[in-house]
Amino acid sequence: MLRFPNPSSTIENFVATYNAALTQLGDEIVTLDDIIAVVVEANLATAAGYMGSEAIARSTRSDRSRDPLYNQMKMYAELFRTLGWLHPTESKTLNYTFTQLGHQINAAGPFYKPLLEETVLGIEYPSHVLTTKGDYHLRPFVFLLRTMLACDDMLTRDEIIVGPLSTYSDRSANAIENMSNLIRKLRNGHVDINELLHQKAIEGNVQINTLKNYTRWPIGIMRNLGWTKKVQHEFGKNKRSYGVDQLTQAGKSIANRLPTLDDIRLEQIDQLLYEEKAAISVHAYYRMLERAGFDISSVAQKLDSHKHLYARGLDKLGIEHDRPLLFSPFQSLSVSDIKKIFPHRKTRPPLSGRKNPENGSVVGRGSHGHLFVNTELIQQESSDIVTKGTKLLKKELLGLYAQYGTIEAAADVFTRVHSSDTQKTFYPLISQLFGLLGFRSECSRVGVNYQRWDACVWLDDLSIPIELESPKKQSRASDNNQRWDARVWLDDVAIPIEIKSPSEEQFLSTKAIRQALENKIVLLARNSLKTDRNITTLIIGYKFPNQRGDMLQLVDDIYKTFNIRIGVIDFKTLATLALQAVNKNSTIAPAVLGTLLGFLHV
Repeated sequence: MLRFPNPSSTIENFVATYNAALTQLGDEIVTLDDIIAVVVEANLATAAGYMGSEAIARSTRSDRSRDPLYNQMKMYAELFRTLGWLHPTESKTLNYTFTQLGHQINAAGPFYKPLLEETVLGIEYPSHVLTTKGDYHLRPFVFLLRTMLACDDMLTRDEIIVGPLSTYSDRSANAIENMSNLIRKLRNGHVDINELLHQKAIEGNVQINTLKNYTRWPIGIMRNLGWTKKVQHEFGKNKRSYGVDQLTQAGKSIANRLPTLDDIRLEQIDQLLYEEKAAISVHAYYRMLERAGFDISSVAQKLDSHKHLYARGLDKLGIEHDRPLLFSPFQSLSVSDIKKIFPHRKTRPPLSGRKNPENGSVVGRGSHGHLFVNTELIQQESSDIVTKGTKLLKKELLGLYAQYGTIEAAADVFTRVHSSDTQKTFYPLISQLFGLLGFRSECSRVGVNYQRWDACVWLDDLSIPIELESPKKQSRASDNNQRWDARVWLDDVAIPIEIKSPSEEQFLSTKAIRQALENKIVLLARNSLKTDRNITTLIIGYKFPNQRGDMLQLVDDIYKTFNIRIGVIDFKTLATLALQAVNKNSTIAPAVLGTLLGFLHV
């Protein structure tokens, strides 16, 4: 039987665990102990009823096979590998790197399910990144869904065990027919399912309950994705009632769509020349992201440049050019092939789904398409804001860059230096950092009640897209390049900033969202400063929250309900932008800052 680990976790916690690890550990080579430390710190795992360092202390054993946290994280890692989010290194299988595909899961925030769905369908055996007992040639979830469709839209847990998950190959033309015939014999009593379960347990040298545990994750993921639901159904002559997983309308729709996809397997792709393999892999990967709701326009040129090799590879495989592919390279290809086909720069994890054709990242879309923001840089104008404070700050940042050699290293050190700042020092520092970016900014005066915000930043000569009934300038309805309803030109508009110093809270909380919303409402109501409803209201804190999904969801809900944008920036990101400004004479585009919605990452 094909074995899936059972980490005893909800799917939400499963994804949150991956995101916490990727966010904190970035693109470094990591061990299971590294991941454990991050996950425990984020309160996503406990041991013996304890959290934090005490949980690690109570879990750790000299025999790692008896270490609860280590074993749970080992199961997580195996499933992350299965989904193509985590890869072992070429030199050591228990050392890992986070994949580009995993970065896109992280970028999707609370809207990860469409991409999770694609990676579940993309699971393939055999695979260069997976090891499993048995000579399997199988897409397990594709075979599961198609078997359900052929068996009255349902399967029991025991049928899943002795049926689809015990099938070694789905490659024959009559694989589905043979499987559905077996299921019908089990249901009418011609074959004893208990005898088959007993045989499977003996073959695997495990208990029957262990076989049932192997189905927990597959069944849980199908229910979580909305493909199936648990119901009671009567089978056999005695009309005995059984619990079954039944296809939902969404599950049936996917099961019916699967035969229309050209399913490319590893043995096929490995027959091609490297350049043909690369072209098909790139095309399949980005089309998969597109199906999951990502905007891939930034890589259109890259896809066009591979067109002739892509077509030549499909011709060799006997596949029509215009049919969608079912192939997930990060779940099938070798680590060495992935490195060559998808070169990935050493960066911090993309919390905002950067748009960068060079490294293949794309813009992740929220429910309204703006949650994940590209930090476009523009050349600094000569009107940089330089005061005594910003001159000293500029000197400090240039010194750190000279000492540590890279912007990222300098930003890390600068962030740590200010890790215990109070409001008195942190608030003015935020304004000075914006000054280095070329924006006028100032802190509110203590005791001035009408200035509810902690600071403001001003933008000039700003053109932003808007959706209004009576815009100042209408876009042409027939012009597909103009996806906005209108644009508005603004000068000297103020963005209120809600600041949380490290001494107040190390990690931003959702309370800051309420305060940022109040800042915007007060500013609009009292007209104390020039602003516009379409301009964002900012939150700046020391670190993003560990549980980013809750904050993103709330930001999204506020935008959909009140059409008010809330942008969130962490201290390191602002420091990184400032280092870019003083070393490379570039800054964030005012339109990006002015319309920020969700987290900003550079």
